[in-house]
Amino acid sequence: MVPHHAPALNRARPRFGFVSAQALRLGAPAPRGATLIDDGRQIDLEEATGRFRPNEAAELKMHRHIGRRLRQKRQERGLSLPALGKRVGRCGQQIQKYEIGRDAIKAATLFQLADALGVPMAWFFEGLM
Repeated sequence: MVPHHAPALNRARPRFGFVSAQALRLGAPAPRGATLIDDGRQIDLEEATGRFRPNEAAELKMHRHIGRRLRQKRQERGLSLPALGKRVGRCGQQIQKYEIGRDAIKAATLFQLADALGVPMAWFFEGLM
């Protein structure tokens, strides 16, 4: 039996793979890889909750390779972490996480980084395989 003081959950069924912010605040479990829709924005839940962990060695290898290439080009250009971060709307700490391969870089962010560093996006992947 539900206590009377408990907030009522929205009984509308969310679309597959999506969960509302209200449902999360009320304790509803979010499916792995689900997208949170709140105020018309989509947020990757694994990224937002800090639960993203590459589960395959190949993914981790790719993230680290892209990060090494990012650091190489940033240093060649004489940019500090905060300076590059400012160019792409991220903080220096986030750029550092990209460089060590801790966080995956989304395609849109990789495009911004490539533009800021003056290289094509494909440059980050050279020598990967």
